[in-house]
Amino acid sequence: MDSDAKRVVLALVISVAVLFAWTTFVMPPEPKQAPAPTATPAQTAQATAAAPAPAAMPAPAPAPQVMPAYQDVVVETPLMRATFSTKGGALRKVVLKDYFAKPGQQGGEMVLLDLADSEPYALGLALVKLDPHLAQRPFQASAQRLEVTAAGQSLSFSAESAGVRVVKTYTFRPDSHAFQLSVSLQNKNAGRIELTPELILAEYVSKMHANSYAFTGSQVVAGGSLEELDHGDLEDSPVVAGPIDCLTLSIPYFMGAVAPESWPAVAQGKPSARGWADAKLMTATLVSPLLPMDAGQSLDLKFLVYYGPKELHVLEPLGHSLAMAVDFGWFDVIAKPMLAGLNFFHDYVNNYGVAIIIITVLIKLLFWPLQNKSYESMKKMQKLQPQIAKIREKYKDDKQEMNQQVMQLYKTYKVNPLGGCLPMLAQVPVFIAFYKVLGSSIELRHAPFWLWINDLSAPDRLPIGFEIPFVGDGIPVLTLLMGASMFITQKMSPATGDPTQQKMMMLMPVIFTVMFINFPSGLVLYWFVQNLLGIGQQWLVNRRKD
Repeated sequence: MDSDAKRVVLALVISVAVLFAWTTFVMPPEPKQAPAPTATPAQTAQATAAAPAPAAMPAPAPAPQVMPAYQDVVVETPLMRATFSTKGGALRKVVLKDYFAKPGQQGGEMVLLDLADSEPYALGLALVKLDPHLAQRPFQASAQRLEVTAAGQSLSFSAESAGVRVVKTYTFRPDSHAFQLSVSLQNKNAGRIELTPELILAEYVSKMHANSYAFTGSQVVAGGSLEELDHGDLEDSPVVAGPIDCLTLSIPYFMGAVAPESWPAVAQGKPSARGWADAKLMTATLVSPLLPMDAGQSLDLKFLVYYGPKELHVLEPLGHSLAMAVDFGWFDVIAKPMLAGLNFFHDYVNNYGVAIIIITVLIKLLFWPLQNKSYESMKKMQKLQPQIAKIREKYKDDKQEMNQQVMQLYKTYKVNPLGGCLPMLAQVPVFIAFYKVLGSSIELRHAPFWLWINDLSAPDRLPIGFEIPFVGDGIPVLTLLMGASMFITQKMSPATGDPTQQKMMMLMPVIFTVMFINFPSGLVLYWFVQNLLGIGQQWLVNRRKD
C-alpha cells in the first residue's frame, strides 16, 4: 500500500474515532439560566403574524396573589397512573406500570413525569391576551379519582377567568398510553374577544443523563417535516410555525406529546410551537392560531396527548406523525429496517443480544464480497512493498518522479491503491445506522443478554464489589474482549511499509477500547462479533494461495 492509500485508510479510521469521541466525550455546554417560560414579544408576534388586529379586549386577569391548596386527582389505567392537579387542571405526574426503573423489573415502576409544585405542570393552558396565568388558577374537578376500566371514561376540570369559561376534559382508554384532551372555551364577556390558547409540555433536564446517546429535547412535526430541538437549541427559545402535526418533549426512550386534532373554523393564521430551557427545566408550548370569539360564543379545541415509550409499533397506529419522533438522524432510512430486523429476530429467539449477533452476521455476509476485495487488495499491496521501498529510496529527492514510478508499478500489477479502503468506506453508513439503533432504541433498554449483561443499553460491567477509578462498579469484560479481538485483527492485517503507521494502527485497539468503555453493551457486542467474523475472513484470505 503506498503512502496515499495509507493516508486514506488512516483518515477513515480516524474519522470513525472522531465520530465516537464526539458522541461520547463532547458534552453539551453548561445550561444558562433563563427567565420563566413565557412567550417573548417576538415569539407572540410571530405566532400571530397572520392574524388581524385584535378587537377591544377586556383587561387581562391579574396573576393570583395567594396560591390556594391544590388537590391531586389520580387516574388509574392498566398501563399508567396519571396524577392531575386542580392547579390549572394540568398533569403533574405520570407513572408507567409496564416499565421499570432498573433492569430485571427492579427499582419500582417507571416515573416518566414528576413535576414539583413550583414548576409549570404539563398540559397547563394559558390564554395569552386575557389570562396568561390560567395554568396557575384553581380548577374544579369532576371527580376525586378515576379508575379506567373501559374506553371513553373521562375527567373534567372547569374554571372561569377574565370572562371566559374553560372546561378541560380528558378521556381515557384502558389499553393505551394516549388519551384525548378537549378544551371548551366560552366567551361570557359582553363583547368580542380574541384568544391565542397555549398548551405546555414540561420535563426536567436531568433526565437526559439516562442515556447521552438518545435524543433529549423537543420535536416538532410540521407539514410532515420533523424538526428536532435539543436542549441547547431550546435555550435559544426557538419558534416553529406552520401546520403543526405534533409536538413532543422527549427524554431517552420516552416522550410526552400533544397533537392537535383540528382547529376551529374561525381560526386565523397558523399554529406554532416554541421551546424553552434552563439548567433545570425544559418546556415545549403549542400555540393555537388566533381565535376570535363573539359574545356568548363557544369553541372546542381537541388534542391527542401521549405519555409513553418511543416505540414505532405503539406510535404508528396513533397517527399525527407521532412515529416520526423515533428518528435516527441522517441514517434513518437504514436504521429503521435494522430496528425492524432486530424486533423480527427477537420474536423468534426472545433475546436482543442474540438478535444483535444475527443481524451482525447478516451485515457481515452482505459486505463479505466487498471486504474480501479489501483484504485481497491489501495483500497485493503488501507484496509490492519491497519494490515500492526501492522506488522511494531511488527517487527520494524527486517526489514527482517517485509517485509516477509507484503508479506505474500499480498499473503493471493491476492493483488499485484505493481498493483496500473503498469497501470499508461503503460500510460506514451501515455501521453508524446500527450504532444509532443500538444506542437509543427502547427495545434495548433493560434487555438482558447473558451472564452479567442484564441491560444491553448500559455499559457492560462485571461486578467485583468495589469501584474501579474512571471505570465504575465492575470490570468491562466484553469491552476488553472487543479490544483484544481488534488487536488480533490488526496483527492479521497485511503490514504496511511505514513503521510509524504500523505503530499508530496498533494503537487503535487501545483507543477504541477506551472509547467503548461507556458505550451501550449492545453496541460493544456488535463490534466484538464483527471483529470475530473479520478475523475468520482475514484468516481465510491469508491462507489462500495466489
